[in-house]
Amino acid sequence: MIELLERTRRISPSRLHEILAANDARSLVDPFMGLPTHLNYLKRHGIAVHGGDLLEWFVRVGEGIVVNDQTILRDSEVAEIVEMLPGRIYPLDAFKAWEGVFFSEEQCMYLGVWLDNVRNLRSDGQTGLAILGLWRVFCYWLQKSHAPDDMPDVAPSELAWSYIRQTEAWVTTNLRHNTVRSADVLTTISAQPADALFIAPPARNSFRTADARIWMWEAWWQGNPYFTIEHAYKDSLFGARSVDEQGYARAIASVLSAAADYPLLVLQTTERRLSEFEPLVRNARAHVEILAPHANEIYIVAKR
Repeated sequence: MIELLERTRRISPSRLHEILAANDARSLVDPFMGLPTHLNYLKRHGIAVHGGDLLEWFVRVGEGIVVNDQTILRDSEVAEIVEMLPGRIYPLDAFKAWEGVFFSEEQCMYLGVWLDNVRNLRSDGQTGLAILGLWRVFCYWLQKSHAPDDMPDVAPSELAWSYIRQTEAWVTTNLRHNTVRSADVLTTISAQPADALFIAPPARNSFRTADARIWMWEAWWQGNPYFTIEHAYKDSLFGARSVDEQGYARAIASVLSAAADYPLLVLQTTERRLSEFEPLVRNARAHVEILAPHANEIYIVAKR
């Protein structure tokens, strides 16, 4: 059984939208986007959004709910995801390493079936929506393993059908160009001009302390149950070179330097970590304001 941690960051998309509106910012780049539901919210409110991340499943979901303007999964297509298709040979043992540790034999079998079916979808938008829906199944199973009597037993295909159908509600258009990319933070910052840069920095040693659900779902998408998040972070700015305090500060300073052309910078942190970031931002920007609606939701808003 794994420990289900609290969310490592608390993003209020409505609060972020208020900050952007107050500063007349109509486009935004987020190079640490994670699960990009906040970017979908901003997209719905007319903001052109551009995200990046090193974990591929985050990017695939972004293709479904950030880039995608109109593609959905119809009932027949959902059916082709959630069940074994006649005549196809499936890797039923692909996730056997998780059997008895995290999931049942049946659940591990379905993880292999779903991965194969999703990889045969016809568009990036459909793939992203399917991954998002199945991610919710994955989280349901892990939560139920902690509280088996508090959650109903639902057949895997039925549960997957329900969650995947719900992803249609995420599909929207803002008549703007929106993008996501699989890239390190500095590449994302330099790839796309925008009015604002939003930064929710990873914690120091984040590749060692990340929520297990995050790296496990990346392992699922990679088809490798032995995948660890260090593989994705290996040569990145916030990888092994930033494990010590000085290295981490240098990495943050590099991000702030690369962000010099953005009129608005919004860095989200917590009350506990504010003293770590505020001096670095003040060193990089002339005008700095601190917004503190919650101890776990502090915004450093900086202009040139």
